[in-house]
Amino acid sequence: MVVAGWGVRAEMLSGLYGYWPGEVVAVSLDDELLSRCQSLSEVTDELLSLYPEPSVWMGWSLGSQVVMEAAGRETGAVSCVITLGGFPKFVADERWLNGMAESDFRAFARGIRRDPQRYWLHFLLLMINGSADEKLERQRLKPWLEKGTLVSHEHLVTSLAWLESGDQRALWRSLATPALHVMGENDIVVRSWAGDLAIPTSSGHAVVPGMAHWPGGCSASDCWEAIQAFFATQKALSWAL
Repeated sequence: MVVAGWGVRAEMLSGLYGYWPGEVVAVSLDDELLSRCQSLSEVTDELLSLYPEPSVWMGWSLGSQVVMEAAGRETGAVSCVITLGGFPKFVADERWLNGMAESDFRAFARGIRRDPQRYWLHFLLLMINGSADEKLERQRLKPWLEKGTLVSHEHLVTSLAWLESGDQRALWRSLATPALHVMGENDIVVRSWAGDLAIPTSSGHAVVPGMAHWPGGCSASDCWEAIQAFFATQKALSWAL
């Protein structure tokens, strides 16, 4: 399963999950889903009820918090977690410097309430800002910009609030389920936190050179290589046991 981030389509990751050898369920945090859920925990409940069979859960950005919470429930539905551009906490504070500055987040939240279309477009462009192949990334992003968001103004505001309040640091430090955290070297939305948060030995992280916040464009093949390497490590560990 692939769970998308705030205000974006899961299909924006098709350049990455297209490598997957089996069936892929792509889940967008869209109006249909958000109309039934008032919190990130309720989104997790909904997806666990719909997809209870063991599988790999992959989440991008805000979707990373969904898949991590699902794994933390230990229902057996999540056999392995992959986060892309993920974060245990989105907004920075005095003890967590890797997130977005609180003043910047609040300014963006005010903009979304005032002019959602403009600020949603700004966010998508921010996702590729800093990429080593920014010109090419912009070309690949253009069709998604033209499609627009599939989330209403109301639900953009509601789900944005989840980013402000979410804090999963304790979960990310203690998760028993194997997890790989893939981060972009040039991500300016959420700075790479590799090395700044102790994670279990069953978890790993990979920093993709030249990647910004969007893992489905020019960096998709590099992300896939990191995922394959993690799976190979997990397989080797299981043989050793």
